[in-house]
Amino acid sequence: MKILFVLYHPVDPYIVFESARRIEESGGETFFLIVEKEDIIKKIVDAHSFKNKVIGRGKNSFLGKTLNIFNIFYGINRQIRKFKPNLIFSGTAPYTSFACKFNQIPLICWEDTETATFNWKYAHKRIDSILMVESFYKDMPYDNVIKFNGYKELAYLHPNVFRPDKSILGELGLKELDKIVLMRFSALNAMHDIGLRSEALYNEDKIFNFINKIEKLYDAKVLISMTERDLSGRFSKYKLRLDPSKYIHLLANCTLYVGEGTTTASEAGVLGVPWINIQRTKRGYLIDQEENYGLGLRTDDVDFAFQKAEEFLKNETLKSEWKLKKDKLINDKIDVSAFFTWFIMNYPNSHKIMKENPDFQYEFK
Repeated sequence: MKILFVLYHPVDPYIVFESARRIEESGGETFFLIVEKEDIIKKIVDAHSFKNKVIGRGKNSFLGKTLNIFNIFYGINRQIRKFKPNLIFSGTAPYTSFACKFNQIPLICWEDTETATFNWKYAHKRIDSILMVESFYKDMPYDNVIKFNGYKELAYLHPNVFRPDKSILGELGLKELDKIVLMRFSALNAMHDIGLRSEALYNEDKIFNFINKIEKLYDAKVLISMTERDLSGRFSKYKLRLDPSKYIHLLANCTLYVGEGTTTASEAGVLGVPWINIQRTKRGYLIDQEENYGLGLRTDDVDFAFQKAEEFLKNETLKSEWKLKKDKLINDKIDVSAFFTWFIMNYPNSHKIMKENPDFQYEFK
């Protein structure tokens, strides 16, 4: 079995690494095609020693993204003819769907973003199977949709797959008992972000004053991830300088996450780290974490976000409380990488099985 993985975002390789490893261990072959973003996707894939090739770069404007369809289609098409895969696995995107339809190759995609209307509109009819998170709040009554009880983050952060490394703290001059606050502000240049604004552009003074306050009152150690958007020079001492492959280990050892990144918020939740997502749009997976597990909260009010952050930092039993919440979530959800691997390796019969018996997914716990 030969599987081609197409990657569009820095989180995409993590979603499929475990599945790719298991496929290769069973005698299969994998290859990763990369549409580069932030100049880190290839570094992440190289660090895990998978064969790969960069075929293009993501564009920021709507026009750029639209015109980019042809360049990326050409890159995927060339690799299909060279690698001759049995099927392709990727996030939902028109680029991959056009290439698969043109070459008559089965396409399996994962989906968790309700606001990704462009991707959905121009791709879903050409996708054979869409593995969609159960918490997706939009109604998608299509035969090619398979719902699963998990999040993409559980493909690489489920306890069956991930073990946090505390040694990362020493590299950053931090200690295990420190109150570590990770902040992240987004460039908001994905297709599903068009029309949104980053709060970092309009609230730098509030952000700076908040950091100063929690440093003094709670002895917080603040780190700001600026891979997507740089703040002004006065924030330079807080800038996180860390190998991308170690980022998730840092997050696992944090006390609190505050920021615009929705994936980072979800990662924090499944790791048992409280999160505050400063975001105008909603995501079903974060609604699920907030309403059903109490792991975090979403707001578009920066002042409210910082007020809640202080409440979290005052709570001396925060970590033990969140561990219980995380354990409940893990008990409810499936091991997503195990499910994805089974679905890929048994396709198309796996699609038929899930349509007839959706509870079959609970074999993967």
